[in-house]
Amino acid sequence: MSSGRPTKKARKSAGKAAAGSGGSAIDDLTALTTAQLYSLSAKRHRDYSREIVRLAQEERDRAHIALQEMQTRLERANEHLEKVEEASRESHREYLDAKNLLVRVRQSSGTNAPPMNIALDDSSVEDILGIISKKNKDGGGGKSPGRKSQKFPYIEDILVSLAKSGELHKGTKLSSTECHLVNKKDNSQYVNTMTLVEELWTEEEELFLRSSREEIEESLEEAKIIAETISLRCLTKLNEFEGREDPTPTNHQKPSFVSVGNRARRVFLGRKKGDDENLV
Repeated sequence: MSSGRPTKKARKSAGKAAAGSGGSAIDDLTALTTAQLYSLSAKRHRDYSREIVRLAQEERDRAHIALQEMQTRLERANEHLEKVEEASRESHREYLDAKNLLVRVRQSSGTNAPPMNIALDDSSVEDILGIISKKNKDGGGGKSPGRKSQKFPYIEDILVSLAKSGELHKGTKLSSTECHLVNKKDNSQYVNTMTLVEELWTEEEELFLRSSREEIEESLEEAKIIAETISLRCLTKLNEFEGREDPTPTNHQKPSFVSVGNRARRVFLGRKKGDDENLV
């Protein structure tokens, strides 16, 4: 007996076919999803790689700029080094010129009197500077009224005047110089004073005071201090030569060239007399 309904076997075959068709669709969807995920991952990796490349390029550009700046600094440093070396060579040449000038001065100022070989230590320098400070506080230095009314110029005034005039820069022997502050009738005291100064000033002080007129004008305060130090040293050494227990200059001892010259003459005569007695 036949009817319009499919048989049981036919329904089972149709069910299997439908099931197979549904499984194929799921696999296709899974494959598509997986491909999309891979594509998204690849895109993210590409973007990340591009960012890394961009950062690397920026770092390279910064390194290139820094290298250029370092090269510029190196060039400037080399230029500065060349200038310093040239200045050093120039200073060395000036030092040699000054040394040669000093040698010529000492050769031209040769004397039969033996040198005193004065050597000042730090304490002596401090003592002298202390005396200078005390004199300035007491009104003994600078342009005080007492200084204006002095009859004879002080040693420091003469030395500064000679330095400013360029007389010392010529290499002239101190005792052979001429100063407008000194009258010709007092020339003997002037010569004795300058001879004493030549024996007592240090090599550095002499080199400084024998600088050019321009250099003296630029360092006039230093020149005054050096001149006053030499002046006080003359008083101190004269007190030592005269046998005083305390060689520190007193307030009434003035470093005028006449007073110092007269005292220096007695020292020179006594020294010459001692040399004559040793020869006998």
